[in-house]
Amino acid sequence: MMAKKPPEDLDAARRLRYFDIAENIARTSSTDSLQRACLNAIDTLGYDFYLFGGYYPLVESIVMSSNFPSAWRECYDANEYVSCDPVVRHCWSESSVIEWHKVVYAEGKLGAQERLVMEQAREYGLRSGISIPVHGAGAEGCMLSLASKEDEAEYDHHDESGLQIIVHAMHESTKRIISRGASQMRPPEPLSPREIECLSWTAKGKTSWEISKILDVSENTIIFHLRNAIKKLEVTNRSQAVAKAIALSKITPF
Repeated sequence: MMAKKPPEDLDAARRLRYFDIAENIARTSSTDSLQRACLNAIDTLGYDFYLFGGYYPLVESIVMSSNFPSAWRECYDANEYVSCDPVVRHCWSESSVIEWHKVVYAEGKLGAQERLVMEQAREYGLRSGISIPVHGAGAEGCMLSLASKEDEAEYDHHDESGLQIIVHAMHESTKRIISRGASQMRPPEPLSPREIECLSWTAKGKTSWEISKILDVSENTIIFHLRNAIKKLEVTNRSQAVAKAIALSKITPF
């Protein structure tokens, strides 16, 4: 009968696995190869989905890489859930790893909209998960979310420091990849005071109609300012505009 490995041997093997994943990510040289490395990582770690998002001031760029269900991403963007996602809020302000099931069951900690985000994520197949933030110099930062189709995936077999090694490797690889040709990029066009005001209310979860009542202007005027802000920030929707405006310190999150 084969003897069981002592705990210290298992810990060493686990650490080696994280280092191998990080090394594989660090060797990537394109967004496609980075995505393949991320898919290999979640397969090795026993997850079904990943989402990596970051902001890099050097190139004024928001980067998003994910295999989350496309229907969920469409629902998330259409409802502008970035403004009320408790996991995103944690990752903007904290450096610690956050386990989704602890957020969901934190009595009295979530509002109705925040709870709705978590419940709908489960309906789209993201039934449990974990997110790891990284904060760099200035506004630079990113987060990695790993999700499972299963309820409350076992997290005790994962090491927090190992996960942070992986997300740091992703962060640095992304910076290296997107920084190529940075000298050819131009800074975004300045936002007007009214555009900043509209984005600020959008970040707080307000609709165009609600903002129009707050600012005592027509709803079409609000839509006009938000469309201009989206164009100036060179993004495609309100959620991305809010994220980039926060990263540029144009508005304050939440």
